[in-house]
Amino acid sequence: MSLIEDCLRNHRFIAFDTEFPGCLKDTSKNAHDEQRYIDMSYSVDRTKLIQLGLTLFDNNGRVGGTWEINFSDFDETQDERNDNSIEFLKRNGLDLKKIREHGIRIEGFFSDLFWILKQTRNITWVTFHGSYDIAYLLKCFTGEALPESQSRFAKAVARILGSVYDLKAMAGRFEGFSNRLGLESLARELGLNRVGTAHHAGSDSELTARVFSKMANICDNVEETERFVYGFSYRIMSERIKLREPQMDLALMIGLYRPPPPPSPFPMIMPMFGPHFPTLIDSDFHRLSMY
Repeated sequence: MSLIEDCLRNHRFIAFDTEFPGCLKDTSKNAHDEQRYIDMSYSVDRTKLIQLGLTLFDNNGRVGGTWEINFSDFDETQDERNDNSIEFLKRNGLDLKKIREHGIRIEGFFSDLFWILKQTRNITWVTFHGSYDIAYLLKCFTGEALPESQSRFAKAVARILGSVYDLKAMAGRFEGFSNRLGLESLARELGLNRVGTAHHAGSDSELTARVFSKMANICDNVEETERFVYGFSYRIMSERIKLREPQMDLALMIGLYRPPPPPSPFPMIMPMFGPHFPTLIDSDFHRLSMY
């Protein structure tokens, strides 16, 4: 945790992704927004987070570190889950047995992370198609069930997380992009290649960070897309938006609108491994794990 705390001093943007046991409700494509929220709440409240990816980067798009945290709370044999989602995670390389045996507890990690974040101002969170990702963060930070309505959920997210960007919502607001694109497709449109394996939270968060930085580099008025979450009708109105602070991070990201410095072969990484657990290496990406 000390590495994350140190990294946050100079890297105030956090791209994040989660892996979880899937949706418990089969929501219709034509469902109204409130029904979608009810179904999401039903799933998030009854399931346990499996994996969290965090990538910290600065207002020049430079990555300070990527962490992939595996949680031991989920028990495949007993806990609620969507079996199709579990098989999907396994096909993509998640070893749920090893995560269960060597992972860390959700409550302890989020308690420590929340304390660190309280000491740090002007954090900006970045996700892709992130309604469930945001919901799990809110649940894990508060230790409570999700609010009863979308409007209360939006207020709670603004209070706990603050500033939020959703790349899928962003993509639908700029010419030449589309919110129909997945993360991988959007990255290819921008000429970016993935580091690591898809559907692993660390790799997904790292790619999310680079896609956001590239879009902020080529799109005008990116700050206007803050607060929009794809598929979510209520806006996340952070204090930063309400007060229209002149020092708003995105408005001051001057360096991000200039050509970024040449990238290294892969972003600087800071792995955290527990005892007796080997370093996992996948191609040219070090899968960063906190066990």
